[in-house]
Amino acid sequence: MGRGFAAEGGLELSLSEDQRALSVRQPWAYAILHLGKDVENRPWRTHYRGRILIQATLKIERDEAVKLKLDPDKLPTGAIIGSVEIVDCVRNSKSKWAIRGRWHWILKNPRYLAKPIQFKGALGFIRVPSRLLNGKHFHTSNKARK
Repeated sequence: MGRGFAAEGGLELSLSEDQRALSVRQPWAYAILHLGKDVENRPWRTHYRGRILIQATLKIERDEAVKLKLDPDKLPTGAIIGSVEIVDCVRNSKSKWAIRGRWHWILKNPRYLAKPIQFKGALGFIRVPSRLLNGKHFHTSNKARK
């Protein structure tokens, strides 16, 4: 394959020189990739549509992880752990994950990395050099296949 990174089944995702990433606190980053979380709640709107990388922040909302029956100490942090597509941005999502009064970024087609890539997060969209993703394989979770 050429430059880029592969999704399960050999699908290569196109990349420019940089890929966009979004920092998401745990356990929400895990929930996007493995538990069917189809909305990211943000105070700001985005017009971006397309695939972004998910960077798990260093901070873990431990009580929320326990509510989701996850062990907070086993959640990866400070790393790119997968990717997802932003397909819309609305205020009135009916998703169980939507928080009233926030912008609801509608997410589809999550893919996770079997081996996270250590990467420092930041506010807003982060630029990730494509060289960090060369040869990396993203997989579809069982929940995302349903």
